[in-house]
Amino acid sequence: MKKKPALLEGKSTKLLVICVDRDDDVGRKAKARTPVQGRDACVDLATKLAIADPEEADANAIFAAVKLNDDLQLKGHSSEVAVVAGLHHGGFEADQKLRRELMKVLNGYKAEGAILVSDGVDDNDIVPLVQGLVPIVSLRRVVIKHSAGLEETYAVLGRYLRMLIYDTRYSRFALGVPGLILITWALLALLQLLSQAITVTLAILGAALAIRGFDLDRLSLSLSRLKLSGYVRLFSFFAGILTIGVGAFQGFSSLGGTTQYAEVVADPPKFFTFGPMLVGTFMSNALLPIWIGIGLFIIGGILSNWIRVKDLNVIRNSIALLILGFLYLPVQQFALILTGFGSVFTLMSSLLLGLVSTFVIVVLMYSRLRRT
Repeated sequence: MKKKPALLEGKSTKLLVICVDRDDDVGRKAKARTPVQGRDACVDLATKLAIADPEEADANAIFAAVKLNDDLQLKGHSSEVAVVAGLHHGGFEADQKLRRELMKVLNGYKAEGAILVSDGVDDNDIVPLVQGLVPIVSLRRVVIKHSAGLEETYAVLGRYLRMLIYDTRYSRFALGVPGLILITWALLALLQLLSQAITVTLAILGAALAIRGFDLDRLSLSLSRLKLSGYVRLFSFFAGILTIGVGAFQGFSSLGGTTQYAEVVADPPKFFTFGPMLVGTFMSNALLPIWIGIGLFIIGGILSNWIRVKDLNVIRNSIALLILGFLYLPVQQFALILTGFGSVFTLMSSLLLGLVSTFVIVVLMYSRLRRT
């Protein structure tokens, strides 16, 4: 016969029935501070939450946790019930808050195992977090029962529609993006440019998807919380982007005046004939601004780390800046070779000189670090 896990063998095991509210509905709606521990306190919390929002699933989950705790104690188990909460916007900070609150509960009640009660929405995120602090011996998902009647179905749909309208996590895209598209269509109609509506709509949708995909909306909100060194890195980032953009524009502009570019546009297979010359022309005209832009990225890192007194990162970025300088001449010679004016000897000698110089600098820096 298969042996039962040690945590489930006897009734002397101390169990913690834990209800997790990852998006902090208890804080926002019931105005309660977590963690909440103990049967009476949890019942009071669930009652306040149910009164504040009778349709809130977390209130049912808390009541379910209290009932489960009562059942365990009736069967002779040693158990305690608690509620912990994260943050409304979720993510890493919410999980860190959950972890801190759970550690606080476990410091007061030395549980040997936990029974996790949830509504099943964020189980994949919650289970590893709790499992890292206390073994999970059971998981209970609370699903609210609904009538099969049409009125109840409308009520459930209405609940989710209200979430799309009033919850900022969803309304900014569910309402904001369509609203922006409609306003743009109205302006295009006034200007008699409605034929461009499809192009403008695709551009707005693409921008919205890019903003959400790269998390740019949260990044913009975090700018006000940047440290002083962060503003230096931010400025260097935008300065580098602008400089690289100027370099790319100069490179493409230089191609427009060549006969080879016109022939490739007219007959694309000719790129295999004129491609090296066109690439060399682009690199020759765009190299300096692009190199300066990359250098600005690295200089921003050096200055921000110097403000924070992080010597190792300053040294690493300084070496990266020197390597960028050593590579400029070889890359320039490579571009000239593609256009038929460069020197292979200059290319090879500059690469060899850059390699030796980089090796010597890295060895000296490493020796200095070992001494300090």
